[in-house]
Amino acid sequence: MTTDITVLIVDDDPVVTTALRAQVNRIFGFKVVGIAHTGQAALAAAHHFAPRLVLLDLHLPDLPGLEVAHQLRRPNQPPMDVIVVSGQKDSTAVRAAMQRGALYYLVKPTRVDTLEQTLQRYAATIAQLAEAGSVEQQEIDRIFRSLHLDQTARPKSISAATEQSVLDALAAAEADLSAHEMAQAIGVSRATARRYLEYLAELGQVESGLRYGPTGRPQHRYRMRMP
Repeated sequence: MTTDITVLIVDDDPVVTTALRAQVNRIFGFKVVGIAHTGQAALAAAHHFAPRLVLLDLHLPDLPGLEVAHQLRRPNQPPMDVIVVSGQKDSTAVRAAMQRGALYYLVKPTRVDTLEQTLQRYAATIAQLAEAGSVEQQEIDRIFRSLHLDQTARPKSISAATEQSVLDALAAAEADLSAHEMAQAIGVSRATARRYLEYLAELGQVESGLRYGPTGRPQHRYRMRMP
């Protein structure tokens, strides 16, 4: 049984917080546990609810949002991640948010599909980190890419039909598959199969791992990510 990702929404506009609460609660695997309209209320709510994720506006009536982000990362606060949701579009604000540890920056008004895609990428990323344990640089690069990869923009080298064939083959397989085995299963080259498998792994739809064979050389294996 999976545990929902708990969310605290911080914004001084009740209309915004009401809309965000409804949008977030509709996304599978997420649950809003608190709403705060000031910086001090946000810090108190964060301490009380210990949310996994904070959706944070930069304009608050008592404290700058970036100061709230800074205080949320103090040792006496439980660990949590921050995604900024702000009407500010200048690069200085974006850079400052990154320096304060924000994982992502959404510009208001935020489209429902954009928010959903961002949170789904976030969920896939923390799931990968929870499962990874000790990771090599290649795996670290893949995890960071998956957090910011636009899943709606399919690369030109990726066709929808072949992508679905790969997913169908993985779903039907009784065990994980190598790129060579996938190539044989769907009738493409090994390089093509590997490209699709790596793309789906970046999206978080496929899990990848290493298996050492009799020769001692590692082989990449792939399987469907379990919900």
